[in-house]
Amino acid sequence: MNDVFPVHVERLAEGEYLLRWSEDFSAGPVRVRVHAEPAQARHARPVHEEARGELRVGPGAGERHYFHLEPRDGEALTAAQRDVPLEGGTNFRDMGGYRAADRRRVRWGRLFRSGHSAGLSERDRDVVAALGIAVCCDFRRDEERRIEPTRLPATTRIVGLPIDPGSQNSFFARIATGEAGPAQMALFMEQINREFARTHTAVYRRMFRELLELDTGAFMINCAAGKDRTGFGAAMILAALGVGERDIMADYMLSARYFPIERELARVQRKYGGAMERPLDLALIMPMLETRESYLGAALETIRAEFGGLDSYLEQILGIGAPERRELRARYTAA
Repeated sequence: MNDVFPVHVERLAEGEYLLRWSEDFSAGPVRVRVHAEPAQARHARPVHEEARGELRVGPGAGERHYFHLEPRDGEALTAAQRDVPLEGGTNFRDMGGYRAADRRRVRWGRLFRSGHSAGLSERDRDVVAALGIAVCCDFRRDEERRIEPTRLPATTRIVGLPIDPGSQNSFFARIATGEAGPAQMALFMEQINREFARTHTAVYRRMFRELLELDTGAFMINCAAGKDRTGFGAAMILAALGVGERDIMADYMLSARYFPIERELARVQRKYGGAMERPLDLALIMPMLETRESYLGAALETIRAEFGGLDSYLEQILGIGAPERRELRARYTAA
C-alpha cells in the first residue's frame, strides 16, 4: 500500500485475503465486492457494505480473486494481490491497477511480468494456467532457456526474444580476478539499462507487435530475474498505456520485494561462477541482484537525453504512435 496504489491485497496462510487501504482512498465506509474475473468484480454481490481501513475476506475456492472497492465518497477501484504466490515462481506479478491515460486504470489480469519459470511446481503450473496467459515473450538468451527451460503451461505460446546485454562473461571474469568490485557492478547495471534503450530496440518493437496482435487471453514478459530486461519492457508497456514515470518506477522497484535474492543466489553463482578462477563473492554480485532506481533511471534518462522523451521514443523507435496507443489503451485500460 502506497501513494501510487492505495489498496494492498494479501492472501493469508489460512486462505483468507487481507485488504488494507489508505485514508487518502477512504477514511469512511467502503463497500467491497469480489469475483474471480477482474471485469466482473464491480458487478458482484457485496461481501461487506461498510468496511473501514481493512477487511478480511474468505472468497472460497479459486487461486486468484479481484476486489472492487467503492468508498462512500471518492473514486471506486478494482484491486488484486500484486504478486501471484507460487511455490517455485520468481518475481511473478500482475501489472494492473496503475493510473493510466484519461484517468483510466490498467486492467488487472491481462498483463503479467515474471522471472524464469524453471522452478514451477505442478500446482504452480495449474495456478498459472488459470491466468489464461496466451503469449509470453521470453527475453532470456538461448543458453539460459536451455539450462533453465520454461515450465509455463502448454497453453502459453512462448516467443523467444533473446537479449544479451553487455559482455557479461568477461565482466564476471574481471570481478572474479579482483579487477572490478561492487561499484563497477552497479555502473555495469546502469550501462545495461542504457543498452536496452539504445541497442535492443528491435526486441521491444517485436514485444509490442506480439501484444498488438494478441486477440484473446493475457500477455506476459519474462527474463531470468524478471527485473531488468523485463523491467524495461514493462516500463515501455506502462508508458504506452499512459502511466506516469513515478508509477512506472514504483512498479519497477517492486522487484526489491518480490525477487527472492536468497533463493536465487545459489543459482546465480552457478550460472556465472563456473568458469571463474575463484568463487564469486556475494558482496561483488549483490548489485546485480538488487533493484535500484538508478538502473531503470539510467534507461529513462537516456530516452530523455537522446530520443526526446518517452512519447517520442515510443513512436519513433518502438513504432507505437498515436493509433497504436489508442488500441492498447482500449484493450488494456478501463474507466
